[in-house]
Amino acid sequence: MAKAEYARRATDEFFLPDFCSAPVVLIVVLIAELTAFVLVVARNLPGEGPALWMDLARISLFLQWIALTSAAVLCATRKYLRRMPLRHAAGVSFVLLLVTTGVLSEVAFELARYTGIGQGFLPGSHAGFLLRNLIICAIVSLLVLRYFYVQHQWKANVQREARTRIEVLQSRIRPHFLFNSMNTIAALIRGTPDLAERTIEDLSDLFRASLKQTSPMVPLSEELAITRQYLGIEQLRLGDRLKVNWQIDALPVDANAPQLMLQPLLENAIYHGIETQPHGGSVDVIGRFDGKTLSILISNPLPPEGAPRRRGNQMALDNVRQRLGLAWPERAKLDAQAADGVYRVHLSFPYESHTP
Repeated sequence: MAKAEYARRATDEFFLPDFCSAPVVLIVVLIAELTAFVLVVARNLPGEGPALWMDLARISLFLQWIALTSAAVLCATRKYLRRMPLRHAAGVSFVLLLVTTGVLSEVAFELARYTGIGQGFLPGSHAGFLLRNLIICAIVSLLVLRYFYVQHQWKANVQREARTRIEVLQSRIRPHFLFNSMNTIAALIRGTPDLAERTIEDLSDLFRASLKQTSPMVPLSEELAITRQYLGIEQLRLGDRLKVNWQIDALPVDANAPQLMLQPLLENAIYHGIETQPHGGSVDVIGRFDGKTLSILISNPLPPEGAPRRRGNQMALDNVRQRLGLAWPERAKLDAQAADGVYRVHLSFPYESHTP
């Protein structure tokens, strides 16, 4: 467990992107090409037209060779670099880029000298050629490494802020849940003390499992288990008036889910729907999974016509909606609508396998 946590932290805290991935390689290619264009413009060649494009082609080929080789080196050494302290990893990365540039510059100079290829853009001085390339490499590398570091710090700050907000929202939902559960127990104590005792034991087990979690995200299997425990408490109080129809076999139980995501929604369904029905009713929980997105639909009957509407401040819906939005910005959603005598809450969020 400790080893897995260390590996996860090492990966999350490493500031360099994965140079084995295609998007990052594309960024490297674009940076190299932009550098080539700047160098060609800065050379102030007397000739224009074909000579300019030929010079751009040669320099681009040379810089792309260096850039892609450097990306391959950083890709191959990533697993070692991410284990180092930040300053050491940055320093070693910088040295690796300089060494790669120096070696390839030496190879290019020797090839040009013995084959005659590229003599038009190579300076006469061997030392001057190497020094120029190393200086350019140092400047570009420092700028790129600084960019990746700042971007990583910004993302880390955003993630920390989101995590803090999720924990605050979660801390608000817990007292609400406890308050309603204690009301359930109070209603059982006078008439059925044995059931009240069982309810207290179930509530204790539920909170014990809930408080064990140090992360606001849990596997869907645990979220479903907590929700079923809560429904068991309500079942003791409502008896045959409460029926729950589960259709969730399609959902991956290892998916990441915000803790106490479903329980507040089912609590609303019972309070505003089932309890208002003279003979009770059914709460339907239907899950779908298309390989990328989890979709959960919770439906309950609306109060009968003429029945007084129970007051609600939408806290549960807003709380769950905000936590979904913080966990998956612009990729998760929660919608609610009432139609044809049924109140439906639909939530969807992307699949991510839970990592302990």
